[in-house]
Amino acid sequence: MAQDIFKQLQERIDQYSVGMTASATGKEIAVLKRLFSSEEATVYLALSRRLEPVPSIAVKTGLSEEEAGRILACMTAKGLLFPKTWKGRKYYAAAPFMHGFFEHQLYRKDPDPELPGLIEDYLTGGFFPKTRSLRTIPIQAGLPDRKRILHYDDVRAIIRDKERIGLFDCACGHHLKTLGLRSCSHSGETCIAFDFYAEYPIEEIGCGRWINQDEALGVIDYAEEHGLVHQAGGDARNVECICNCCPDCCTILRFLKQLPNPGRVMSSNYVPRYDEGMCRSCGCCVKRCPMKAISLAGETMVINHERCIGCGLCVAACPSGARSLDMKPEDQVRRPPSPEKYSFMRSSIDFRADLPDEAK
Repeated sequence: MAQDIFKQLQERIDQYSVGMTASATGKEIAVLKRLFSSEEATVYLALSRRLEPVPSIAVKTGLSEEEAGRILACMTAKGLLFPKTWKGRKYYAAAPFMHGFFEHQLYRKDPDPELPGLIEDYLTGGFFPKTRSLRTIPIQAGLPDRKRILHYDDVRAIIRDKERIGLFDCACGHHLKTLGLRSCSHSGETCIAFDFYAEYPIEEIGCGRWINQDEALGVIDYAEEHGLVHQAGGDARNVECICNCCPDCCTILRFLKQLPNPGRVMSSNYVPRYDEGMCRSCGCCVKRCPMKAISLAGETMVINHERCIGCGLCVAACPSGARSLDMKPEDQVRRPPSPEKYSFMRSSIDFRADLPDEAK
């Protein structure tokens, strides 16, 4: 029976966000058994991605409000839920595997020493995302006409539109660091979240910190100087986060690098342009490219557009100004996904709508 409940759990989580695909060896079940007790799995199966108050959850599970509250608090401490307190009342929603359980291990006060290894085994030996997650946003250096930059491709414009901004350590870097596999020396605080995704970790869990717009723009400057890739999450209504990702640590970028054509899977709306007459053949762009899309053939730089994700890091690295970015043709421009087609991060707008009328 216990095995059945964990299989049910996997099948439910697989419906959320990028899923939690079943592996041939059951590595995902091993992860779930470290994360959930059978009791917690039963409670999770009674939840949805909508925020619900404890009394409603208690009725659905057949538990007393006190017992339901105790279990939900324990599950939150393990990173299994999205919590919210509104007017003194607790609300909870089920978290997916990503953005969810994986990222939330960063927040745990009592980390499980066995869990990171189990997660890494699953990520590298069975997991395959079912849908898109983050979008690559290019750095602004080298864009020939700033007036043509689309708002959702302008990382600084996105930040200037936000009031509630949180700064957090990189969950991917933290994950690899616990395994002794992280070799980069970047600042840990590179992930920016907005609105609900800043509120719940800071206000409910005590992780991360509030920052203002100028501080957030400073993080963007740091990222571009140190070769980190801007990636944004959210649907067409609201940007939920801007992750500034190390190519060697980021779970998504590590996955992409293994593909023969990462440019087809996740690329920005821009492509690099190369002025051969200005190029010194110094190789700086070759070293900086996160997808190994640039190579040096004699004194000529060659771009493999199947691998290029249009991040613009090669532009920032070029000392001679030989590189810039051009917007793709209109019929190739990707706009942020509609709510119906995006499930990686449930919108802050929808979380807000779950609460009583006073919250709106």
